[in-house]
Amino acid sequence: MKNYKKSKKLPAILLIAALVLAALASCQTEVGKGEVQNKEDIGEAQEKDSVETPEETTERLYPDIEAKDFGGYEFTFLGRTIVNVDWAEWDHRDLYAQELNGDVINDAVFVRNRKIEDKYNIEITEIIDADAKGKLTKSVKAGDDLYDIFCAHVNEFPELSQNGNLTDIFSMPYLDLEKPWWDQGTIRDLSIIGKLFFVQGDLTILDNDSMEAMIFNKTLLQEAALESPYELVKNGEWTFDKLIEMSRGVSRDLNGDGEMYIKDDRFGTIIQRDTTPSFIISGGEKIVGKDENDYPVITFYSERCVRILDALSKLIVDEDNVVHLHRYEGKFGIYDEQVKMFEENRALFSWIRMRIVERLRGMEMDFGILPCPKLDTAQKNYYTQNNPHTGAGITIPVGASDLERTGMILEELCAESKYTLQPAYYEINLKGKYARDDDSSDMLDIILSNTAHDLGHVFNFADFASTIMMTGQNKKTDYAADFEKAEPKMQAAIDKMIEKYENLY
Repeated sequence: MKNYKKSKKLPAILLIAALVLAALASCQTEVGKGEVQNKEDIGEAQEKDSVETPEETTERLYPDIEAKDFGGYEFTFLGRTIVNVDWAEWDHRDLYAQELNGDVINDAVFVRNRKIEDKYNIEITEIIDADAKGKLTKSVKAGDDLYDIFCAHVNEFPELSQNGNLTDIFSMPYLDLEKPWWDQGTIRDLSIIGKLFFVQGDLTILDNDSMEAMIFNKTLLQEAALESPYELVKNGEWTFDKLIEMSRGVSRDLNGDGEMYIKDDRFGTIIQRDTTPSFIISGGEKIVGKDENDYPVITFYSERCVRILDALSKLIVDEDNVVHLHRYEGKFGIYDEQVKMFEENRALFSWIRMRIVERLRGMEMDFGILPCPKLDTAQKNYYTQNNPHTGAGITIPVGASDLERTGMILEELCAESKYTLQPAYYEINLKGKYARDDDSSDMLDIILSNTAHDLGHVFNFADFASTIMMTGQNKKTDYAADFEKAEPKMQAAIDKMIEKYENLY
């Protein structure tokens, strides 16, 4: 069971820090996940979608909750660490901070936590472990009630929820999921038959880091006298065909050995395994969507999806102009090589997760940030997948001793994060520190506003998402054959999942 400790009062230095952060945030546009959302399900109503831009306001909204004294309760986050050297930067930095140290993210987390600690007389702690999912499962099974919140990666909640380890978030007291500090895209896409076991919100930034996007090398763009990608995005003309067109003609066999190799030569575009499901979403489709009753439905290989796959196939087979990063996995640090290619002006475009932007901060060459391309100019919105392998969110363990306490504290933390952590990340860390021009800042607004999840990628029914990712990595494009073989197994897996969900609670 948890320990109860006497809460520490906010010292003067923290009040000063809080005032500084509040003043800084007030100078910026207030941001929160899911505030700009396409309300229609992508893949079904692209023609109806439109970006809804909220009116700017300086008035802050907070939960209408009467605080309680929880007697020094230890409120514990459980999170996962990744031990692979290529994934070193994917640990949480958004849940806990031991002290102020001058880093804007760290200090925003510290001030946020101390404010809520003081308000509710609690102490916030975190446990980070490579086997966090296993720890949670053991705790629930034993009835230990060790963790208040498990910040799971997106692809971890399917198994946990189906096995009865997670609480239905729709049933949680004090959580107002319509508030702007909750991501509406997650609620829309990841609820299943009226149940929700995972949600993203302003509490975390690891999900921001996992938004998928593109970067481009301004030096190579100017040398090749190519049109501005920023203008293409703004005019709705940044499409798969435009990416392919601009990539060609930039590649060079720099050492003249007659072969194109990642460490020696220059390429138009860098792609990865995850580019396949990423581009399916950015093109306005999904592997598995939902029907009007919130039940999962296979949507892969629709007419529109075939067009997206055709564009992907052009990239995959074009080895003179496109390099697939994961074909070199295990041979060297592939993400380090990705950065090196940009530093040495050996790549024009690259598919990325947003966290890679911080790796580029020491480069002398200039780069820009873009959303992933659309299928065609008729598609109104740019859509951004939140990568399920690195993106994190909130789950609540079954068997928690006091769900009212959990709901109160979680709602307060998410609301406070909207005015501390999110501005620190979005406005200062990205827009000010790493994004190198105003246009990239505008692109960030687009990338972080229209987010989407694909149940087919998240649940990986019958391993189909993994299959099509490996199809591209293995230099193949036979998606139709992949789907024909997998579809019956996918449907069986979906039916089994629905049965489990129907029998929960």
